[in-house]
Amino acid sequence: MKNIARLMLIVIMLILLAACGKKSNVLYVFNWSDYINPDLVKQFEETYDCEVRESYFESNENMLTKIESSRQAYDIIVPSGDHVTILVQKGLLEPLDKSKLTNYGNLDPQLLLKAQSFDPENKFSVPYFWGITGLMYNKKHVPQSLIEQKSWSILGDAYFSGKQKVTMLEDAREVIGAALIFAGHDLNDASEAALADAEKILDIWDKNITQYDSESYKNEVADGTSWLAQAYNGDALQQMAQNSDLDFFLPVEGSSLWMDNMVILKSSQNKELAYKFIDFLLEAENAKLNAEYTQYPTPNKAAYDHLDEIQKMNELIYPSPEYLEKCTMIQFLGEKIRGVDALFEKIRLN
Repeated sequence: MKNIARLMLIVIMLILLAACGKKSNVLYVFNWSDYINPDLVKQFEETYDCEVRESYFESNENMLTKIESSRQAYDIIVPSGDHVTILVQKGLLEPLDKSKLTNYGNLDPQLLLKAQSFDPENKFSVPYFWGITGLMYNKKHVPQSLIEQKSWSILGDAYFSGKQKVTMLEDAREVIGAALIFAGHDLNDASEAALADAEKILDIWDKNITQYDSESYKNEVADGTSWLAQAYNGDALQQMAQNSDLDFFLPVEGSSLWMDNMVILKSSQNKELAYKFIDFLLEAENAKLNAEYTQYPTPNKAAYDHLDEIQKMNELIYPSPEYLEKCTMIQFLGEKIRGVDALFEKIRLN
């Protein structure tokens, strides 16, 4: 009996030790990949004696499907503006208690006004980064003569015919939007006439497209698997910093503007820690370090004011006012999105 008692005591002690070795204070974050400075995550974990578990998605559509179908209880997610609206309409988001965000005042008031186009009164979302979409290419494989025009038309150029070296994003709004802009339409125009014009262009481009993907292009343009890729500006700049053969341009016709946002899910099991994480990232120095790492334009004015002048003057990060005039914020389309999604699926399945 004594041996049994000792054995049970040992088992109980082992269980207790194992429990002590695990952090019970865990924050679950669902984000785009390569979109946060890992040193900041580590610092937050040390400061608040917690663990941040990150998962990643490749598109807003993928994110929404995962949230609605998964049993995983995420605390914070980082959707783009139009999907903030969708998440609000589905009743999935927690209204923000801004009294818990002491650094909220660091945000640029002008960008907060723009965010009201998808989140009136900024009730549910905190701007994280904004950005613009263009084309990344490998200078070893794409002649400069093709780049000189800096046009979306390069996607359909005969130079790439049969080479299987061009990719576009796995994002209906970005792909259809680029074709709409090239056709002279607003990227939020989902009328039958506009989509018909976009389809004609996409039929030409698609002959050169190897795949629609929002992740692997980051490495594949660098290693020559792809030569030209539709890309988010920060992702492209991160890759360019590591490889001098890469470059990026913003098409002369204009492009999409988007804003990604931090939101707290209503189903979050750790809302207090979620508020602490968001507020931590809003702190001026932390937001500066995050912007330097991601190479995306920050909506945090206090952080922007302390950025290196070289970064602030880089028009691939912060485009000129003249170029921004040719760009349009991706907006929520309601039921009209069905036409956009249907066209994207049709093109992808060609």
